[in-house]
Amino acid sequence: MRYFCYNELVEPDEGTNVITVSEEDIRKEYYPWWYKKMCEKYGKEKVDKNWSFDDCIDDWVIVNWAWEVT
Repeated sequence: MRYFCYNELVEPDEGTNVITVSEEDIRKEYYPWWYKKMCEKYGKEKVDKNWSFDDCIDDWVIVNWAWEVT
């Protein structure tokens, strides 16, 4: 199982907290929305043929400025 971290703003000028989530958390919370939006834009058949959950992870990392914990 992979884990990812990102910074969450606490309050302006009070710093950030580092949040850690698992790929299963991302699959439950982000993937359904990501998949739906990809299907709306490209069509279900094209999405199923060309993209996978790993592509969703890549997008999630970019959107959240996250990094994989090793």
